[in-house]
Amino acid sequence: MAQYTLYRPWAASPAGGFDELRREMDDLIRRFGSAGASEARGVFPAANLYETGDAYVLTAELPGVSSNDIQVTLEGSTVTLAGERKIDYPGGGTSVHRLERQAGSFRRAFELPVVVDSEKVEAIHKDGVLMLRLPKAPEHQPRQIAVKAD
Repeated sequence: MAQYTLYRPWAASPAGGFDELRREMDDLIRRFGSAGASEARGVFPAANLYETGDAYVLTAELPGVSSNDIQVTLEGSTVTLAGERKIDYPGGGTSVHRLERQAGSFRRAFELPVVVDSEKVEAIHKDGVLMLRLPKAPEHQPRQIAVKAD
């Protein structure tokens, strides 16, 4: 009669196969570098876009970014945020032990449903949040129409 042995590769480790899986995932992340890691962290800057009766409001979180390093452009119904976040470390023997904040250039474009009045756009950068108020062009703003009695 044939004798069979049950193969249990995870039996040697109390944590089961998770240790091997973790090692393989760490190796995969190392091989593909920071591109995959930056996608996992999310999009920078995080933004909200909402509509009021006469305007769109775009807010973007830009902690650590100077107002001088932010460019806002409006072309048709597309508003673009671009800039650079700089993180400086003291020179001479500095060792970085954890690097979670990303430095570098960023660019995000937002397509608005209608054209806005470019002459009345307002941009305010306060406490690490950029707020853009983008008034709708007059032809796209809601208006009241008077009803005449006959």
